[in-house]
Parts: sequence; C-alpha cells; structure tokens
Amino acid sequence: QYQISLSFYRDCAGVDAPNTAQVDISSASCGQNLSLTLNRIQGTGIEVSPICTQMNTQCSGGQYPGVQEYIYRGIITLPAQCTDWVISFSLCCRNSSIGTIANPGSENIYVEARLNNLNFTCNNSPTFSNPPIPFVCVGQPYCFNNGSFDADGDSLFYTLVAPFTSATTNVNYIAPYSESQPLTSSPAVSFNTSNGDMCMTPTQLQVTVFAIVVEEWRNGILVGSVMRDIQLRTITCTNNNPFVNGINNTNQYTLTACAGQPINFTISTFDIDATQNVTINWNNGINGATFNSTVGARPTATFSWTPTSAQISNAPHCFTITVQDDN
Repeated sequence: QYQISLSFYRDCAGVDAPNTAQVDISSASCGQNLSLTLNRIQGTGIEVSPICTQMNTQCSGGQYPGVQEYIYRGIITLPAQCTDWVISFSLCCRNSSIGTIANPGSENIYVEARLNNLNFTCNNSPTFSNPPIPFVCVGQPYCFNNGSFDADGDSLFYTLVAPFTSATTNVNYIAPYSESQPLTSSPAVSFNTSNGDMCMTPTQLQVTVFAIVVEEWRNGILVGSVMRDIQLRTITCTNNNPFVNGINNTNQYTLTACAGQPINFTISTFDIDATQNVTINWNNGINGATFNSTVGARPTATFSWTPTSAQISNAPHCFTITVQDDN
C-alpha cells in the first residue's frame, strides 16, 4: 500500500481548485494502468504567499498576487512489483499571465512521480519545505532552493527541465527563453544539480515557469523521482534581502566530517536595512542534528551534529537555511 500526495498551488486570481484530483498510475514493463481519486485534505487551501501580515492579496480581496496551497491524498495497493511505476496528474490550464511560453492559457499542467518497488518495496519520496511560489525582487540576487529532505537518507540529484503539458510533451518557450534560462537574468540563471539551487538576478518584471525533477538514488540504483512545476514571479522591491554567510562566517558551505566526532559551527545573518529584524530557520534536513538560534535583530545560529557510523555516506547530507526580514 502506498499513500499518494498531491500538492496543488492556485493563483487566487484564477479559477477555483478542484474538490478531488485524479491521478493515473501505470507501469509499461508490467502492463498496468490504474487510476485513483485523491480527496482534498480538510484545512488545506490556506494562503502561502510570502507577504507581510498587514497586506492583503487577491486571496482576501487585496491587490497583491496571492497563492493558496491545496493537498490531496489517497491510498492505493499496487498490484505488482515493477521498476517503472509512473504516478501522474494533469489539469488544464496554466496561468495566462506567464509571458515566457507560448499559449500558456491553453496548456495543461502535468506532473509525475516515479517509483521502483521491485528493488525497493518501502520508500518515502523526497519532501519539500519551501513552497514552489518564489516572488523574486528585480535587481537583487536570489537563489531558490526546494528545501528537500529524504526520510530514507537517499542521495538526491536535481535536474532543471521544461515543464510538461502531457507525459510526452513540453511547453514551448518563446526565444530567448529556455528550460535552462526561463527568465531574464544578469548574470544568467545557474543551476546546481547536487543541491537544487537555482540562482538568478532578474532584470525585469516577469511571470515565468520551470520544472525540477528530483531523483532519489540508493546504492547506485534509481529508487524514484518527483517533479515540481514552479511558477516564478518577479516584483519591484524597495527592500534589501537579508543574507547569510557559510560555515563560521566564511564562504564555505561544505565540510567533510568523521563518524563519532562532534561537528559544531555557527551561521550569521546580515541585512543592509539597519532597522529591520531578521529570523533564521532550517528545514530539519539532517537526522540527529540540532539548530539553535540566538535572539535579536541579527541572530546567529549554531549547528551541532555527531554523525554515527550508520550515517557514513559518499552522498552529502544536506540541509537548507532560510533567513527572512520583517519588511
């Protein structure tokens, strides 16, 4: 038995979210074709826009863009063990305000997850702590990270792809845009396949779309994958984004450690806007580690972890930090 979860993000200026969601489940190697109706989880549909509490978005009658998150779930018993299960969802249509692809208002949204339950009967897909709704300031450097976490400790590999409209068809980007350069940025958009960082400095107001496939690997074998279809909106900002440095206030973001040896380092926060307060959080991305923050306008966090011999791995253990100001 497997629990299937679908996260659906609705632009509050668009049509209503569906009450249920149907997913198709298939395996070519096993000759299987199934479907499952997912029910909307009670209490979902809340607004997840990155906006201050004193402002109103289109979700509550205001003027600012707003996004709601809906979660749908269902349970299915897969009738066979196959290496190539595909769980997919499709819905018409995309947001007509997207300006980087052809005919967005006529194109479906298609996402899928894949599973090999022949070699791996039990598995958890990667989960994501960052909603796929980045609002990015024009003229400021920004890195979008999914905040991925895999409960099984599988190695994650990221690929930036063109969004899909069906299992075999992609959206058509309007030149000069492409799957690797889905928006106008100077310097150009960069993407890190090891941690999923997509970094940019937008130069104009845009609404665009891109997709990320997150594969999970165990002992050199592909366990499965998850696809995220992400709409990105650039906006005009008078605020300066806060930022963090790396390990112990350096530009280093990786280290090699030994099992049984304690790891302790600090992470500092910064903000050019002197009167604003900053908060720092992490996504609990490493089992057994702790992340504690000081109080104050520019808090410093301390990461502590003593890895065990069971956690020895050639694949990196990753976690994600988010800093936020109160503007």
